[in-house]
Amino acid sequence: MAARRGPAHTKAGWFNDYINTMFSSPPTVGLIVAVLLDNTLEVTNAAKDRGMPWWVPFRSFKGDSRNEEFYSLPFNLDRFFPPS
Repeated sequence: MAARRGPAHTKAGWFNDYINTMFSSPPTVGLIVAVLLDNTLEVTNAAKDRGMPWWVPFRSFKGDSRNEEFYSLPFNLDRFFPPS
C-alpha cells in the first residue's frame, strides 16, 4: 500500500490506489481542469470560444485541400489504397 499520500484516504485500499494514481498524473489533472473550465463558458459564446468554427472545414475529408495532403499515405501509396 502507498505511504498514505494523495487526496483519497478511505478504508478501501483499492479505491485509494485508483484515485491517488489518477491524480498523480499531471496530464490527467490538466485534462480534468481543462474540461471543467471549458464547460463553464457561457452558452452564447461557447461555440466561438471553443474553436468549433475552426474545425468545420476538417469534418469531412473533402472539406479542405489540406486534408488530402495531411492524410495521404507516404511514397504515393494512395494510388493503390484510395481514400473512401
